[in-house]
Amino acid sequence: MDFNAVWDQTKTGLEDAYLDIVGFAIAAIEAVVLVLVASVIARWLKGRVRRALTRSRLDPNATALLVNGVAIATYVVAATFVMGLFGASWTALLALLSAGTLALSLAFQDVLKNFVAGMYLLVERPFFIGDRIRVKDVTGSVESIDFRTTVLRNEREERVLVPNATVFAEILVNRSAYDVGQTTFRLTNLVAPLVELRQSVYQALAETEGIRPPDPRVELTSVGENGAEATVSIWHAAGGDVVPAAISRLRERFPEATVTVEKG
Repeated sequence: MDFNAVWDQTKTGLEDAYLDIVGFAIAAIEAVVLVLVASVIARWLKGRVRRALTRSRLDPNATALLVNGVAIATYVVAATFVMGLFGASWTALLALLSAGTLALSLAFQDVLKNFVAGMYLLVERPFFIGDRIRVKDVTGSVESIDFRTTVLRNEREERVLVPNATVFAEILVNRSAYDVGQTTFRLTNLVAPLVELRQSVYQALAETEGIRPPDPRVELTSVGENGAEATVSIWHAAGGDVVPAAISRLRERFPEATVTVEKG
């Protein structure tokens, strides 16, 4: 056995290991410094962007979204450089990023769809926080527009989460856009002459303050042994407190009937 050759190989291996350890240590220190710098830059950019968007009076949800997006983009760039410090090639990084993006797109396509729809809602602003909207069979006041859902509060004081993609794709009614709201009442056990029902409703609500044009819509829904049923729809200022007064007038005009709010 040639001990000199073995020693030379061992020495070369130790030197290579030493260089690798030193190189790794230097790369690790550079990575830590890069992460710290990225954190400082991200914090500075978030402050600058937040102040700029606050002056522009952009929606608070959109402001938070853009501010967080700037920070995430900064950390992604920093992570790319950190991986480069440890020997990852740009070609490999791009390939990994492409494959990761495709995998995430397939795995979270519903989440991404709702996220993109939420971005549209925040930028296009078809409604504002506090507006009363109807989407499909859900009606309520908008409390917030999050990454995945639009949060509504309905007339039962329930918190309803509607996917942003549904809000984006379905027909949406904004009842606050023109400061006009609609309330529908149901009258049961009616015994008044049905031929005069519409005129009787008009007379009952004629002097009710807050009701707006057009005239109340009266629809006879059924007639039975216990009386008839009908619905009465009125238009009024959005958020107005005209409902108690309208119920009181209808009960005075139709004392035998039961008056309830069907939707509003």
